[in-house]
Parts: sequence; C-alpha cells; structure tokens
Amino acid sequence: MSEDNFDPRVVFSTTIIYIIAISFANKYYQIILILPVIFYQMKLFSTDLNKLKRIFKYSMGLLFSMIFVNLLLMDKNLGYIFLSTFRLLVIIFLVTSMVSKMEIREIGFVIEKILLPLKIFKIPVESIGVITALAFKFIPMLEEESKRIIIAQKARGIDYKLMSIKERISNITTLFFPVVICGIQNAVNLAISMEVRGYGNGIKRTRLKNYKLKKNDYFYLFFSFMISVLFVIFCLIF
Repeated sequence: MSEDNFDPRVVFSTTIIYIIAISFANKYYQIILILPVIFYQMKLFSTDLNKLKRIFKYSMGLLFSMIFVNLLLMDKNLGYIFLSTFRLLVIIFLVTSMVSKMEIREIGFVIEKILLPLKIFKIPVESIGVITALAFKFIPMLEEESKRIIIAQKARGIDYKLMSIKERISNITTLFFPVVICGIQNAVNLAISMEVRGYGNGIKRTRLKNYKLKKNDYFYLFFSFMISVLFVIFCLIF
C-alpha cells in the first residue's frame, strides 16, 4: 500500500503515537525492538530516500552539538548520550517520513482538524492551519534560495573547499541576509496573493479534495496504537 491510500490524519496521528512511544525507551534494545515497525511505516508511506539522506546529513550538526552539550556541559555518561542521540535520530526520520509525501494542503487540513475544538473559544483554527502549512512550504524554498546563492558565489570564484574552517564560517554567514530578505519578499508576495483570493474574509471556504477515513485508516491507526501501548508497557516493565 502507498501513502495515497491513507488519510493524512492517520499519517500524522500514527507518527505522533510512535514518537510518544519512543520517548519511553531508555535502553538500546527497546529502540531496536520497535525499529522494524518504524521502518514499516516509512516504507508504507513511500518515504523519499533521497530526502532522508539529506535530512540525516543536515541533522549531523544537531546530533554532534547534542553530544557536546551533554558530555562537556551536563556531564552525562556516554550510554545516556548515545541513547538520546539515537532516539532523536529515529524521531527525525519519523517526522521526515510524515512530511516527505504530505502536500501543503494536507498539512493545513490536519492541523485544522486537530485544533477544531478550539473554535469554541473563537480561535481562528483555519488561519493557524494555513500558517502552519505555509511554514513547511518556506523551508524548502529557503533551502533552494541558499543553494542558488552558493552556486552564484562559486561562479564568482568563491570555493568553500579551498577555505579554512574559519573562512568557511565567515562566508557562510554572508548567506544569512540575502536568504532572509528573499524569504521576506516571498512572504509579502504570498500574502498579497492570498488576500486577492479572499483569504481572511471570514467566509467558509471549500476544499479541493475531501478526506474520508476508510477501513484501512481505522485498521492501521488501531494497529499503531496497540503496538505503541504494548511497547510502552514493555519499556516500563523491562
């Protein structure tokens, strides 16, 4: 089965369920025990392997900084540090598998449905869903913009491979301002486009696609919940 066979609410809910379950793991063999289920979910949702590799590459800095802080500043033992790092890596892969195939409108739909009870307090959940979805959209946009600037710098003779670490850091900081300025310009243009299309006028909007929970959605949601409950009980006992 592919991710297209599942409601986006199921994709989001099962990811959160597994993340909560993994947070109870305090031994290596416990995480290894649930890894087959995690890999099955990633395969079931047709996770983009190239995106996983890229996320893993970008996460190395976060993981090394986490090891550094725990080892030198918090004086934690190596077993605790590597267990926490491994657990964080699994969570990163889970979240990546969730967003790698979900479209922007699906993310907004899920956030809106989760926050739906807050409408009782007159909280604009529709706007929150749209804003959250757009935030996910801007991440790859800023990534592409930074790549474009790096290519432009290389065309002007700036080669990061020939620089020292200090020079690399100094030149990479120069990417910050053009990327931020480009992001602000795109945000302003998008805001104008959405205002022209009638967003924020209080009128109830229709959807391009209506989502309905099917039998396989209920089955996999129940399966994930039961596996997670059994895993949590196993972690608490053993």
